[in-house]
Amino acid sequence: MNKNSQQVKPEPEQPEFSKEEYAAMKKAEREQLWERIDTLTADVLKDAESLHGFLDFAAQCSPERIENLLLFHADAPEATWMKTFDEWKEAGRGVRSGAVGYTALIGQDYTREDGTAASGYYVGKKFDVSQTRGRQPDKAPVYAADELVTAFFENSPVRIIVSEELPDGVQAQYVAKNRAIFVRNNMSAETTFLAIAREQAAASFDIHDGQYSRNAYTPQSYCAAYVAAKKYGLDVSSFSFERVCQLCSGLEPQAQRRFLSDAKQAAYAVERIVRRGLREMELSVTPEADYSVEQKADVKESGQPKPGKVKKAAQPERE
Repeated sequence: MNKNSQQVKPEPEQPEFSKEEYAAMKKAEREQLWERIDTLTADVLKDAESLHGFLDFAAQCSPERIENLLLFHADAPEATWMKTFDEWKEAGRGVRSGAVGYTALIGQDYTREDGTAASGYYVGKKFDVSQTRGRQPDKAPVYAADELVTAFFENSPVRIIVSEELPDGVQAQYVAKNRAIFVRNNMSAETTFLAIAREQAAASFDIHDGQYSRNAYTPQSYCAAYVAAKKYGLDVSSFSFERVCQLCSGLEPQAQRRFLSDAKQAAYAVERIVRRGLREMELSVTPEADYSVEQKADVKESGQPKPGKVKKAAQPERE
C-alpha cells in the first residue's frame, strides 16, 4: 500500500496525546508533507518531458489547489475527479469498501479564539470518482475546433477583434490598453483556438491597475493554452516546454510552485470561458413556427378558457 494512502475502515485505537504532543505531531506531519511537495515541484520542472506529463494530468483532473495536483500526479496519476469521503457522500455517491484514499490538503473554515472567521487546511484524504459506487460519469463531449473558437467569441470577457494587420509572426495578442485580443484572420480553427486560448490566459492576469506586463506572464499563458487544448482533445504536438523549464530552473520551490499555480489558474479561467460559451451555443434555439405544437387552454368549470401557465424547465449544468 502506498505510504500516502489509507483504506476506508474503522480507525485503530490511537494512543492518547496531550494537547501539546498532538500539536507537535501534526506540525511534523505538515512539515514532512511540504518537504515532499517541494521535491515534487522540482521534479515537475526538471525537464520538458516532466512538465508535459504534469500539464497532461492537470487537463484530466478536476480543479484542485496546486499542491494537491502535484500529490495526485505522483500518487494517483489516473485520477480524474477527486473529493473527500464526506464530499462524495454529499454528492450522493459512496466510497467503495476498501478503497484507497490519497493524501491531500483539505481546506476548512474555522473560528479563531477571538471569534473571527478564518480559513485554513488540514492534511486528509481524497478519493477518485472511480473509487465510488454508482454509474461512472459519461465521457466529455467532443467538440470541433471551430465550435470551440465560436465559444470564445460567445463568452469572452474581453473583446476579440479579427485583424488583417497584425505583424508577421503574431497570431494573436492581448492589448491591455484596449482590453481586447487581436487575432489574425484566415488561420485554421485549431491554430486560432490555441492563439486565443493563450491570450485569454494572458488577459486573466490583467487586474486593470495600469501595471500589467504581458511578457511577465507569457510562459504561464503558454502552459495554460496547452492545458485548455489538451482538455478539449485538440492537437498539441506543436508545444515545447524546454524554454519554460529553463526559465524556472533557478527559482526556489515556492516560486516554482507559484508559477505552476498561475498557469493552472489561467487554464481554469480559459476553460470556464469556453464552457460557458458552449453552453450559450447549446441554449440558442431556432424557432420552428411551422412545426409548433399548440398548447391547449385549460378550461374552468364555467367552461371559459383560462390562460395556460408554462413553467420553464431548468437547463442541466454541464461540468
